[in-house]
Amino acid sequence: MQDTTTRTVLERELVEKARQLVPTLRALGPEVAGARVVPDRVIGLLRDAGLMSLLRPHRYGGPAVGADTAFRIARELARGDGSVAWVYAVLSAHDHLIGLYPATVQDAYWASPVPRSSSSYMPTGRATPAPGGFRLDGRWSFSSGVDNAGWVVVGAIVGMLPCAPPAPDLRFFLVPRSEIALDDDWHVLGLEGTGSKTLVFEQIFVPHERVLANEDIKAGTAPGATVHDDPLYRTSAWPLFGFCIVAPAVGLVQVAYDVVFEQIAARAKKSDPSFEARKASVFGKLAEVSAQVDAALLLYERGLTETSALIAAGLPLPIELKARNRRDQTYGTGLLRQAMSTLLGMSGGSGIYEHNHVQRAFRDLHALSAHPGGSWETASIDYGSVVLGGQPLEPLF
Repeated sequence: MQDTTTRTVLERELVEKARQLVPTLRALGPEVAGARVVPDRVIGLLRDAGLMSLLRPHRYGGPAVGADTAFRIARELARGDGSVAWVYAVLSAHDHLIGLYPATVQDAYWASPVPRSSSSYMPTGRATPAPGGFRLDGRWSFSSGVDNAGWVVVGAIVGMLPCAPPAPDLRFFLVPRSEIALDDDWHVLGLEGTGSKTLVFEQIFVPHERVLANEDIKAGTAPGATVHDDPLYRTSAWPLFGFCIVAPAVGLVQVAYDVVFEQIAARAKKSDPSFEARKASVFGKLAEVSAQVDAALLLYERGLTETSALIAAGLPLPIELKARNRRDQTYGTGLLRQAMSTLLGMSGGSGIYEHNHVQRAFRDLHALSAHPGGSWETASIDYGSVVLGGQPLEPLF
């Protein structure tokens, strides 16, 4: 493993490489949206910059950087293109999840031609016990990056846990992408380039070794806990997944702010009388938007920094911290939606054109907010329950 100084330098270099890709990704935005997937050549750009597979376990050639680095990179990439940032973030988070499976599964996964995984965690399909494993049938939607993946992970309920009150026994099934069909139904308002299509399963057999129990993931006792030295694999994947989902949000608003700021600066230099008449209002909106972005970023970074430090030290994550993080992630996303709406209004008529970065970022942010990970309603209820001594409602807490 690397010493702390070497690791910190590497992480800063990686974030800077992501920052350097922003102009290229911004220029490729219309192509990504039109293709409705992240093209292979864009994945190649990320790979050539050394940004892919950062959360691959060190045992399998990963660089042993923190999960927080991957999410900060996703934030930078969102300043170029929201779909690329979203796919990058979820593919990175799945690298961590794969590290929780048994060593035999990981050996096969990391040696496969395309060791990347998409997912659909909501248990909308059916898992039926079969000799040596399960058979999966049904449809799982919103599998972001499936066209860039060689594997998929889906969630299904296999029964009830013997606890009081009884709770669903949620499992996660790892399946080669080649064994399933896709319904190309991804025709959407925003994040068009994520290719988040629906997975179709028909009697697909999954052996027991490629099935993870959610209870083991949450407790940090999944098989991968004994495979890797890094305490990351003895920590639940779900507290980090919340950071993954909202990682691109600040970057999306930052690019919109940059575009609007440049427009306003250009008008201010021309001494336009019409601008002078409403200058005070414009300046006030700029101040409000910048404060909202800063507040969202500070909330996000506080939680990410504290959570990452506890994980690195091998310490448990208090439930109060996890509840506060979910609160902050969703509240910050709400602040960013307000900021984005203001920026779209400030961009005037030019903001509604398809080529305008402001409207594209506006649509991407609202699509991101539709994910359960961005839901203030659920997160706020969980927070209130936890601080008053109760339990959260979300099964992935």
